Amino acid sequence: MYSVGFNLPAHTPDLLERIPAHAWVPALDAHDEVRDGAWVAEVTDLLALKNWPQGMRVIVRKERPHPGAQLTITDVDGHRITAFATNTPTGGPGTQLPDLELRHRRRARCEDRIRIAKDIGLRAFPLFDFTQNQIWCAIVTLAVELTAWMQMLALHDHDARRWEPKRLRLRLFIIPAPLAHRPARAAPPRRQVALGWSGPTSHHPAPRPGRPGLSSAPPGPTTPAPHPAPGSGAHPRRHSGPCHTPARESHRDDGHRAVTVKHRHPTKDSG
Repeated sequence: MYSVGFNLPAHTPDLLERIPAHAWVPALDAHDEVRDGAWVAEVTDLLALKNWPQGMRVIVRKERPHPGAQLTITDVDGHRITAFATNTPTGGPGTQLPDLELRHRRRARCEDRIRIAKDIGLRAFPLFDFTQNQIWCAIVTLAVELTAWMQMLALHDHDARRWEPKRLRLRLFIIPAPLAHRPARAAPPRRQVALGWSGPTSHHPAPRPGRPGLSSAPPGPTTPAPHPAPGSGAHPRRHSGPCHTPARESHRDDGHRAVTVKHRHPTKDSG
């Protein structure tokens, strides 16, 4: 059984006018419910398919574009027209036109898996020998399979089921790495705390409870240093060294003493 896209001929508008109104059947959405504004019909008998394989059927779908969608020149009477070919015979469960059209649209997941395989490592062959690249392709295929089964079984009720490999590496796959590369009795590294997500969709790291000193919370306001007592000769802005002159203290209106420091720039000795 196959289900592939099909290019309609140039006289598609005239072809659609020959389809009786009762031949259009409401299409289904992803939840097997009737989709408003979408219909499907079979046009096998209206096309010249003499040189095509025996048993091939052509099914068209017309749909009103959703608000904001950009119209194309191939739209007919304000409807977007698409078609696909299949050799699935009539009769039996799942062979009605809406079921066949829904099955064809669900095959778009194959394109998603191909894109994911390229992101994981199938975009280029990193090795020189043909046999080595065969092994590389097998490893990439295994990684794609494990990722797909993990998302389907372990993350079936979460948005992470549809995450791309880049986000999975950032939020899930990197968490066990600090645990695997440390001694058994050593404290968790600080990087683990910074990457410890409170949930798959959390955008902020969660602190580990019961481990003081490793919290990822931002530090609170610091307490300013106490002002030195008058006459003690100590001041945080007073530095010792040849580049400063003795500081002069001046009284302010708030009762504190302000210190003025004169900087002396070194001059080149003329002698």
